[in-house]
Amino acid sequence: MNILLLTSEFSPAKGGIGTYAREIACAATGLGASVTVVAPDYAQDTATEDHALPFEISRFRGGLHSMRDLPAKILLARSKARKEAFDVIHAADWPFFIPVALSRRRTQARLLMTVHGTEINETQTLLKRLAIHGTGVFGARTEVAANSHYTQGLFRERFSIDPGRINAIPLGVSDFWFRQNSGRAATREVYGLAPDRMVMVTVARITRRKGHQLTLAALARVPDDLRRQITWLVIGPHGEADYVEDFRRQIEASDCDIRLLGALSNEQIRDIYGAADFFCLTGVPDSSGRVEGFGLVYLEAAAGGLPCVATAVGGVPDAVTADDTGLLVPPSVEAVTEAIAELASDHDTRAILAAGASAHARSLSWERCAAKTYGLTRPGNPIRAPIAGVALDRAAQRGAATA
Repeated sequence: MNILLLTSEFSPAKGGIGTYAREIACAATGLGASVTVVAPDYAQDTATEDHALPFEISRFRGGLHSMRDLPAKILLARSKARKEAFDVIHAADWPFFIPVALSRRRTQARLLMTVHGTEINETQTLLKRLAIHGTGVFGARTEVAANSHYTQGLFRERFSIDPGRINAIPLGVSDFWFRQNSGRAATREVYGLAPDRMVMVTVARITRRKGHQLTLAALARVPDDLRRQITWLVIGPHGEADYVEDFRRQIEASDCDIRLLGALSNEQIRDIYGAADFFCLTGVPDSSGRVEGFGLVYLEAAAGGLPCVATAVGGVPDAVTADDTGLLVPPSVEAVTEAIAELASDHDTRAILAAGASAHARSLSWERCAAKTYGLTRPGNPIRAPIAGVALDRAAQRGAATA
């Protein structure tokens, strides 16, 4: 199978879309597909890093997407579609939806688009809806992959297309997060954490919709004797300046041991997972329309052996299964307080949920995600048909299904 994947985000930039594009391309390559990724260069020389990837990558001049970049992306997609006989042309995110749709007359490939959540709400303005309709983005040849059942439902509410052409395909978790860490004792020594401290960790950009202030308000209400045993490690870059400043003031006024560690490398985060007791990320509804379409970080923490406290917003219930991998609660101070107190005080509950979290993370591999997305064969699994069966015969004729 020959796959062209176009993405507006990729390393060295950090973000969920870039992670998705890289991991699904690696997994598809591992399953025998030939993958070409088209991604921005961010005005950097990425040749060394790109050469180490197991798939071909073609860089175009650009960075974070702006609407003024759309004409160039249209020309780029049309040029790539015409250049080679691809079996699948995959727009990994919204900025390439229109460019891929406008390339359909130049290729017989399956046209696949992945929706992640937030962009569904962001495309509801009059001008964007007119552009989507006028270019036939979700026309009869388009297949849609949603990163969670929540995102699938949201898409169906916003766009009238055949339900059979949109599938919920939850994301995967990289093997990286299952690998050996530096050890609980050694990592605790690095960060000055006593062996008997109860360590709660959050990994997320400090921004409103991630709910750091909700977590703080809840932690402050945990009974004194238990709260004084807890250290909360907050990992992630800063978001909105006013929100971060308010959060810092609240920390200073609280009687809680909270440490803002900023952005850390994945290796450092993996070590901290190995030294922590549970994960906590309490997202909240956001009036801007931004949503948590899935919540990949919950799976990464689960792969590190951590149960979690999470709020049932957006697609998080696909990443955290209630009372199996963590405590899934409403986004209220009372509910989050009870959940933190339960995990911090009950060793048996943490152990049971940690085992469930690890098993859940292992079941959601990127290999599974790639196989279901593209219709590839997994070892020990039957051949999976493409999302809506479009072009299956053509793919079989080209030998794609046996790749």
